[in-house]
Amino acid sequence: MYLKALSLKNFRNIPEASLSFHEKFNVFVGANAQGKTNILESIHLLSIGRSFRLADYKGLISWEKTEAFVRAWLELPIGEEERTIQLTVEKKKTFKNGKGVSPNQFQFMPIVLFAPEEILLLKDSPQARRDYVDGLLIKLSAIYEEHLRDYKRALTQRNKLLKDELIPKEEKKKQMTLWESPMVEHGSVLIKEREAWMNKLNGILNEYYKIIGHDAKSAQFAYSNNVNLEEFSTVQEAKREEELERKASLVGPHRDDFKAQLDTHPINAYGSQGEMRTFTLALKLSEIKLFEEVLNQSPLLLLDDVVSELDEKRSAYFFSYLQSYTAQVFATATALSLFPKDCLKEFRAWEIRQGKPFTF
Repeated sequence: MYLKALSLKNFRNIPEASLSFHEKFNVFVGANAQGKTNILESIHLLSIGRSFRLADYKGLISWEKTEAFVRAWLELPIGEEERTIQLTVEKKKTFKNGKGVSPNQFQFMPIVLFAPEEILLLKDSPQARRDYVDGLLIKLSAIYEEHLRDYKRALTQRNKLLKDELIPKEEKKKQMTLWESPMVEHGSVLIKEREAWMNKLNGILNEYYKIIGHDAKSAQFAYSNNVNLEEFSTVQEAKREEELERKASLVGPHRDDFKAQLDTHPINAYGSQGEMRTFTLALKLSEIKLFEEVLNQSPLLLLDDVVSELDEKRSAYFFSYLQSYTAQVFATATALSLFPKDCLKEFRAWEIRQGKPFTF
């Protein structure tokens, strides 16, 4: 897969831009707050259907504008595809070769994002880690997204019921059980998938961590499930009174966590800053390896200010890795000189100034 070109209009601080990309390395440089990351964000939107910085897509539309466009031309094994996303304050529309389609009719475009925010996965809330894992498994598993959607639908309805002050307690109890069956059905699939894929990920992660960090410690992104499969329904029933009191569903994979650990110790409590950076880099390289093994293709890499996040030793390893990488790379930095010359043998670069790209 090859992203040939990108056209943006009223996207973030970019009034209008057209970019033709190199098959290997593409770099966007400039001072902070000029719009470099916005370009990566638009590519992420085209692949995943959402921003990696905003929950609500409406924030992607330029200030005081009513609509934005992101259009791309991709070279695929089956031929060229023109992909367009139109954003308005009312809705998000997707087009394939000029015809309106649902997002799932887009040819899958695998990407891996490495951004400063990623290190917060090790320190942030369990929700951020669940979102990260969900996003990864949606790309890797054919069944995950459907079950996640149906589980969240049942969870939302059950929580809405628990918060409704007008419904008597006994009636709530009766209605609560109606949503428990779909939660168990779809939640059980999520638990199985999370267990299976985290086992695969951790095997790769541990190897990369030892190589990058020259460290004998055992690294894992441990899956900490809220409830065991065989006890799901039983625990749900036992927690009903507490849930009525707290007005929230307390049992299920929506309360799972994924804990970064070194030798079974939580890295956010006992790990150094260097160990956290090594762990994060190893985690992202493990994502790439999973894509290559499962999907038989290398993902596009989106690297947002990676140079500033890695020290000399980790930068040396990562850039050595990039030199032999076969898929496209899209990177941002404050200066082109921050990249080793060996990485820039085949590349195209732009300076971004106030949302406008200027070629070098």
